[in-house]
Amino acid sequence: MENLFYELMQVAVGQLDCLSRGPSPEEWHALYQTARQQSVTGVCYKGVERLFEFGLRGPQDVSIDWMSEAEDIREANETADKRSTTILAKLSERKIYSTLVLGQGVARDYDADIRELRQPSGIDVFVDCGWQKAVKFVQQTGQQEVRHRHQAVWLLTWQDTPVRLRIQVVYCKNPWKNAVVHQWFRQNRECLFTDSNGMTTPTADMNIVIALLTLYNAMMYERVDMRMLMDCFFILKKKNGSFGMFKGGMTAEKVMRSFGMLSFSRGVMWIMQEVFGMRREQLPFNPNETEGRFVLRQVMEGRHVWQLCKHYPFQMIWNIK
Repeated sequence: MENLFYELMQVAVGQLDCLSRGPSPEEWHALYQTARQQSVTGVCYKGVERLFEFGLRGPQDVSIDWMSEAEDIREANETADKRSTTILAKLSERKIYSTLVLGQGVARDYDADIRELRQPSGIDVFVDCGWQKAVKFVQQTGQQEVRHRHQAVWLLTWQDTPVRLRIQVVYCKNPWKNAVVHQWFRQNRECLFTDSNGMTTPTADMNIVIALLTLYNAMMYERVDMRMLMDCFFILKKKNGSFGMFKGGMTAEKVMRSFGMLSFSRGVMWIMQEVFGMRREQLPFNPNETEGRFVLRQVMEGRHVWQLCKHYPFQMIWNIK
């Protein structure tokens, strides 16, 4: 079943023409449920549409539910994009430098025919202004109580669209790693602000670093789903093996090594090959199969803290609420 699911995703993103075999009715149900669990329902529906050409159709009840959810995702993306534009414009009026990261920002790297099917995860905006000014901005919108944590301030303008104003692009619980990461982002600040079809987003090279850091933190402290890995796939697909340099002549590989995350990053590259069918020349690092299999197991089987503690003993010390 997992292999069929991977094949369906490859069909959806244009890496494969058809499945290796036709799923049974029970397997169609399982594929739909797995897509929902992994937050890739909409993108996978694009694969379902493409399979129609080969005469592969799921049971009617599954197809209808899947189509309905995909349409909901399209509408949610349209709303989130409009609200992202609104937020960036209001921040600009206040002379606050901002850039759309993760979620709606990464969606800009998706292929045009599939972008609207990426399941929204809220709006994340990095604000280069410090904590106090971010809080003041939220208060000026009329929000009385300001919810905040170390790395972000929440803007509650829309109940159905969470907005996080990030004081740091990515926050690490380990204070030493966080200091290194934060300093690196400051040194490469110009890579955070580029125009992408009327929205300010990081460069694709910068998005690779942000995506890997976000994946790593989610693996340690929250949960990784296939949507996050798919984000990484489309960022790498956009670069197509042509990777730039950061300050000091640092490649993405050197950056990940300086963060102590190179082994994990190589594991993600193995997943890019195994699950999404990418070619080696499209990847910035050599894949690591052992690490990749471990990460993929955490994604598909659910996060197992004890396994993580054995695999990442030092990193998991900071897994404290």
